[in-house]
Amino acid sequence: MAGWLAVWPALLSHGDRARLLLAVGLAGLAVLAVGMAAARATAIAAALAVLGASYALHLILDRPPVDTRAALVGAGLLSAAELAFWSIELRREVAAQEPGRHLRRLTAEISLCLGGLALAALVLAAADIGHGGNAAVQVAGAAAAIALAVLAAVSLRRPQT
Repeated sequence: MAGWLAVWPALLSHGDRARLLLAVGLAGLAVLAVGMAAARATAIAAALAVLGASYALHLILDRPPVDTRAALVGAGLLSAAELAFWSIELRREVAAQEPGRHLRRLTAEISLCLGGLALAALVLAAADIGHGGNAAVQVAGAAAAIALAVLAAVSLRRPQT
């Protein structure tokens, strides 16, 4: 997942901008590898910020129209973060595990990422078609944005398994 996040912005760009975006993405990937090897949460967070910054830099440099693929980038960042932090947690576990615990956690992680992806895609789609001033579309977009914020809040408060 992190590898895709590292190269995706470069694939969307051309020439010198693509090389710059690839360099930034690969730097983020390298920091992520070091952070995971050293089990350092701050390095993992910094790496994810660099990977996200690579896509943001693509948006700044290339100025594409509203990019509904941004929802994929957001879901990718979320899943990469969850998997990276989970890998650190797994190294620290010593006690015997209850049966099915990891499968339940994986199911919850996948559900969280897919839910975030769906809601982010809805918000972006509403933003893209909302330029016409249609009130129903704007209400749907606002509702999706609120649902996305609620999903984020619930994911931050969920108990660790």
